Amino acid sequence: MINLLAVDDEMINLMIIDESLSDKGFNVVKAKDGEEAFQILSSDSTLFHAIILDRLMPKMDGIELLKKIKRSEKYKDIPVIFQTAMSSITDMTEGLDAGAFYYLTKPYSRTLLVRIVQTAVEHFIKLQRAKEDLHKGMGALRHMITGEFRIRSIRESHELAPLLANACPDPERVLTGIMEILNNAIEHGNLGISYQEKSELHDNDKLMEEIFRRLETPEFKDKFVKVTFEKNDHHIEIRVSDQGKGFDWQRYLSVEAMTKNAFKTHGRGIFMARKLSFDDLSYTDEGRTAVIRIDLSNKQGNLLTDFQE
Repeated sequence: MINLLAVDDEMINLMIIDESLSDKGFNVVKAKDGEEAFQILSSDSTLFHAIILDRLMPKMDGIELLKKIKRSEKYKDIPVIFQTAMSSITDMTEGLDAGAFYYLTKPYSRTLLVRIVQTAVEHFIKLQRAKEDLHKGMGALRHMITGEFRIRSIRESHELAPLLANACPDPERVLTGIMEILNNAIEHGNLGISYQEKSELHDNDKLMEEIFRRLETPEFKDKFVKVTFEKNDHHIEIRVSDQGKGFDWQRYLSVEAMTKNAFKTHGRGIFMARKLSFDDLSYTDEGRTAVIRIDLSNKQGNLLTDFQE
């Protein structure tokens, strides 16, 4: 069963969330404020796949609860969908720094609510499966100095991501970002799925079907993603090169792109990867090669500095 925690001090909002999502097979547990929500998380053995969180609440507001969730080893991976009427860059920066990944602007449609929740749940399930592979005896990879790999499919990217993460000093931090960059190289790079096409395919639940179809067509079947790993005394560099047409990568790493896509099901992946998983992320070769840097000091970058660059 897919369990969701909905937190809102307005009962009518909780009723709308419950009715919209229960019809789709989700089990919705409700809390009227942040204190009650954290008590439910702390005392309940239920595995929650996503949290829908209102920003403005009495006792403990959404930002405070969000920070507590992300500080907890037990709950930090649960994707948080932030409900807010505040959509300025400053407000969104505060939410992103606290750990929000998805946004819903009030008032929102039930259709959008369902799509965002489905995307968040899919993200959580994929991450949990990948993290299981982090603990399957791959600790020796921490001693890897160089490596080169070639992958074609999403399945192969999910096999490679835990391996590369295990070669880094903080595997859980970098895992999500590596998965995002590998998947982008396959979907958008080699297979040429545009942003608009992905939106339509995702909304119709046909994205994976289209990926499998394109992988077997003459135009795409021989394309591969080349991944190189190199470690020196100061940092790790991972290069992910696809055989696509390239893209305007700087636009997708800007604050403007983040705020534009924060209320959609996709479009902010590389921004969040750079912000949360890596010490730096840039592209060369007209957007066909992602260059990931992970400092061996194991010190995460200043998130606010990222917004000012």
